[in-house]
Amino acid sequence: MTTSLLLSKIISLSDARSRKSSASIRRVNDDHEQRREFRRESNDRLFLQIVKSDDEELIGTTLSCQAVDVSGNGLKVACDQYIPVGCVLDLWVDDTAQPGKFFLSSEVRWVTEDRQDFQIGVQLLESAATDIQAWQQRQA
Repeated sequence: MTTSLLLSKIISLSDARSRKSSASIRRVNDDHEQRREFRRESNDRLFLQIVKSDDEELIGTTLSCQAVDVSGNGLKVACDQYIPVGCVLDLWVDDTAQPGKFFLSSEVRWVTEDRQDFQIGVQLLESAATDIQAWQQRQA
């Protein structure tokens, strides 16, 4: 192998760090293969209310939770209570970057249990009575 070929394989420390940070961004986006778009990390507070569930006792339950990551069509939410897959939720998301809240409708697509809480993946639903268009524009 020639010296010039060997030198072309050497990368700087800053390039290596940059590659590592882009790899972690990809991991955040790729950890659930069903995701169709980039998600950004979030710490927005939100309230959710269960409006449809096979367990009728859950209907009407309102919880304070925190967004973990968000996109135009979904959120990953940390919550201290288990919410079954298939539940329909109303969400009031307090976007820390601007005043006011977004009212959104969603469906629980997956749930995992963490050491401290439950991680809940929700898909946003199109509805005329929600702020879905403003939310999607904000996330773009």
